Amino acid sequence: MESKPVSASKTTFSQSMLPSDANPFGNVHGGEVMKLIDSCAGAAASRHARTRVVTARLDELSFLAPVYVGDLVTAKASVNDVGTKSLEVGVRVEAENTLTG
Repeated sequence: MESKPVSASKTTFSQSMLPSDANPFGNVHGGEVMKLIDSCAGAAASRHARTRVVTARLDELSFLAPVYVGDLVTAKASVNDVGTKSLEVGVRVEAENTLTG
């Protein structure tokens, strides 16, 4: 397989957080954010490999700030490294209050 630039697999997903994504206090469940991360990473991996892919492992995940209902959450993924049977995808997630920026 010929090498590809990082830009060939860059993928961005955005989603508004709804009450169904959160607890009764308005904080979005971490699992909802993880689902967005997995979907975005999977799309980037598929774009690179041009085949079906599965998530085998997650190295690290740190929640640095809460996400609230109404926030726009954006995940940006790209392939960082490629092996013979696996690849590494990095994902950055940001939350934005669309009313205040």
